[in-house]
Amino acid sequence: MSHKLSLGIDLGGTAIKAVVIDESGNILNSLQVDTPPGRAVNDVTQAIVDLINSLYRDRPGIVGVGLGSPGLVDEGRKIIRFSPNFPGWQNVPLWKLIKEQVSLPLALENDVNCFALAEHHWGAGRTFKHLLGLAVGTGVGGAVILNDQLYRGSSGAAGELGHVSVDLWGPKCPCGNFGCVERYLGVQWFIEAAREALDDDQISAPDQVSSLAAQGNQNAIAFLENRGEILGSACVSLIHAFDPEAIIIGGGIAQSGEPFFRGIKRAIQERAYPVLADHVQVRSAKLGTSAGAIGAAIIGFETGSLL
Repeated sequence: MSHKLSLGIDLGGTAIKAVVIDESGNILNSLQVDTPPGRAVNDVTQAIVDLINSLYRDRPGIVGVGLGSPGLVDEGRKIIRFSPNFPGWQNVPLWKLIKEQVSLPLALENDVNCFALAEHHWGAGRTFKHLLGLAVGTGVGGAVILNDQLYRGSSGAAGELGHVSVDLWGPKCPCGNFGCVERYLGVQWFIEAAREALDDDQISAPDQVSSLAAQGNQNAIAFLENRGEILGSACVSLIHAFDPEAIIIGGGIAQSGEPFFRGIKRAIQERAYPVLADHVQVRSAKLGTSAGAIGAAIIGFETGSLL
């Protein structure tokens, strides 16, 4: 086993996950702590520093640290420009705040980019050179990998695929656009729509809808297929723009099962150019809740010039 290791951290709204991996992607250590209440910058910074120090004591072979954060990450300035799950976080110099207390090489990246990198290296996308990653959970995040390289765009913010509009006159999204796919599939709006469609005010989580569908509830099955078709219609625009070989879909709502994926695939087959629709594969992510931290560790290896 290689002695060259990397540490990846996935900063989430409720938890901060950390893993230490080797160059084959094996997880050697993992830790998780609650995100500090209030999500104040100094408190979150200290929690991350404590995780790094704790794992480095156990694994001194760590050569780099990658940190995946939600929101718009300015890779060049190493700043969180905006993060919807962290109120008040605007132009936060998170890299600098951590680096002042940590001597290891450190890189900051968008969390869904990290998810896509992990799936590309060791998950459902490992056989593809051109792929899109979609994380469907609290919101809808996206990432673009072209010719085996993460595409970050001119300012480092490429991949905001959840804000592709599927309805010009649809509901206003917090981003300022109208009819964004996130506005239909982000967990808050998913639950609201499910309550109405199933006429059940007791629904409080997406997995309740999935359970009903698994039990044969036709309304639940139809609802999941409908949500899948909405995501699939957004995928059509992405397919036409990027011509990917695969679209890898993860996140909590992506666990909704076959009806959800059936809706996605139907929309693609009905709406996309046939030659593109027949070419692209839609796959469920394979690495589970550790994908973001694993992908961050890949960035950590790159920072240490090992991958």
